[in-house]
Order: sequence, then C-alpha cells, then structure tokens
Amino acid sequence: MNEIVIDNDDPHAREDLIGLARVSTDAQELARQIDALTAAGCAKIFLDKASGKKGTHRPGLAAALAHMRRGDTLVVLDLTRLGRDTRELLAIVEDDLHARGRHFRTLDGIVLDTSDDMVGELIFTVFAAIAKFQRQQIVKGTREGLNAARARGRVGGRPRSLTPEQIDDARILLAAGKTQTSVAKGLGVSRWTLRRALENSSR
Repeated sequence: MNEIVIDNDDPHAREDLIGLARVSTDAQELARQIDALTAAGCAKIFLDKASGKKGTHRPGLAAALAHMRRGDTLVVLDLTRLGRDTRELLAIVEDDLHARGRHFRTLDGIVLDTSDDMVGELIFTVFAAIAKFQRQQIVKGTREGLNAARARGRVGGRPRSLTPEQIDDARILLAAGKTQTSVAKGLGVSRWTLRRALENSSR
C-alpha cells in the first residue's frame, strides 16, 4: 500500500480527531482498523507499515504528528498500534503528545486528556513503571540465557562451533535486543562464528 493518509468524507467527521492504523499483512485486519477509526469520526486516518524492528521509520506516524494541532486527539484501535514496546509508547505519548498539548485515546477505552494534569501524570507514571519492569525482565532473561548458554558450551576452551541449543539461545537473546558482539562473547565464540552459525541454521 503506497498511500499514507485516508480522508474520511463523512460530513460528521471531526477535524480534531486524527486516526492512526498500523498496516498489517492481513488485509482484513487493516480494513477493521480503518472502519473502526472512520466510525469513531476521525477526519483523517494515517497508515503505517507494520514492522517489529526498533528504529524503523514510520512515515504514517510522522505525518500524523506533523498534521496535528494543539488540542487535537490521536486515535488508535489499541496501544499496540501506537508503540512497538512500552519505551516507544512512553516517548510518543509524553514527548509528541502531552508536551505539545495534544490528546490521545484508544478505541478499547484508554483516554489521555492532557488538559487534566493529574490524569496525565498518573498515566505517565504507569507507563514508566511498565517500561522499567520490561527492561528488568529483559535484563533478567538475558542473564539467565547467557548462563544457560555457557553451561551448554565446552569446558576448557573456546568452542569452534555452536550447538543447536546455543543457536536457539542466541536467537532469543538477539530478539531481546542484545548485540551480536555481547551474545557471541557470552557463548565464548567470535562474532563471525556466531553470524555464520545463524546463517547456516536458517538455510
């Protein structure tokens, strides 16, 4: 899909309601989001291509934020459509919306009214707590994964190759955000050895 924004031609649509839909490979899921945002009265609905990669540019979100004025409300189907993890979600809500006097709500019931400082502060506190918990869980899982990987390795020298179990551990750690360098170090192999093992296992 090449288009980034869809205009709602309904005369009752509100200009201060801006929709955002995360584009899925499932056409029915995308249509469901657009239909729900249209029914909610969003005058414009911006679209983003789905991606799990951190740091991926999101032209739909960028265009929606650039279009929004102070007092406008960003509307999404649910929180997963706005942020790919709690840290990204917190940054968007706090820096791009709350700090600029914009509102936010989801169609599954979450409402952020930035005109009410007490409500806004409460929501930010909850988001921050969730983000901190998630970071702690990643660190804990990474430490346990590295310990398990070391336990499966050879004793008395650097292994020349990785076992299928070690490769599985490496994929889990990489998916959790660890770098290839740190994972390779934990497994006692070079980054080149790790990369080769990952490539060979996927063939």
